[in-house]
Amino acid sequence: MKKVNFKEKGREIREAFYPIQVSQIDSAAIRMAVIDGEYRWHIHPEEDEFFIVVEGEIQLETKSGEVTLREWEGIRVPKGMPHRTKSKEPAVVLIIEPVNTNTRGIPIEEVETE
Repeated sequence: MKKVNFKEKGREIREAFYPIQVSQIDSAAIRMAVIDGEYRWHIHPEEDEFFIVVEGEIQLETKSGEVTLREWEGIRVPKGMPHRTKSKEPAVVLIIEPVNTNTRGIPIEEVETE
């Protein structure tokens, strides 16, 4: 067993929107990412994601609206749901998803043209 210090791991993240894997539980990955600004619309066709804000505040936008998440709030994004994250200031999130998830997602434009 190995202890994880999430504050230290958060400092290791060098670029926004590029998650790092912190741990794995069976087929689920626990990842951390920095949200800074606006990410592109995308989907994960086969995987749910769960976001937990550990530092700062983000907005998670879907085609049906926007949800603001503050520290220690979380939300599940169902597989196949177009979404994007954004923030006014850098924020740190935990993401729980299947280990084989494409962490960058599929750009929505690619899906809409198929």
